[in-house]
Amino acid sequence: MIKILYFGRLRENVGCREETLALPEDIATISALKQWLNTEHELDGALQDPSVKTMVNQTLVHGDVALSGDEEIGFLPPVGGG
Repeated sequence: MIKILYFGRLRENVGCREETLALPEDIATISALKQWLNTEHELDGALQDPSVKTMVNQTLVHGDVALSGDEEIGFLPPVGGG
């Protein structure tokens, strides 16, 4: 099972702060996970936005990372302020 954490506007768009899922067998990378979650939650590509940062097991990652299916994944959109 994989644990997904959503922060900021993504949490509002998905409707929950976190979820634990069994991934389909064909989801083996961060990019595939993002595409699948965008479809599942009708996010209109929000997870593919380059400003959204991804953390795997509380470590910021860049690029596409392979998944084993038991990670904790966090999606962090940019924070506005002023």
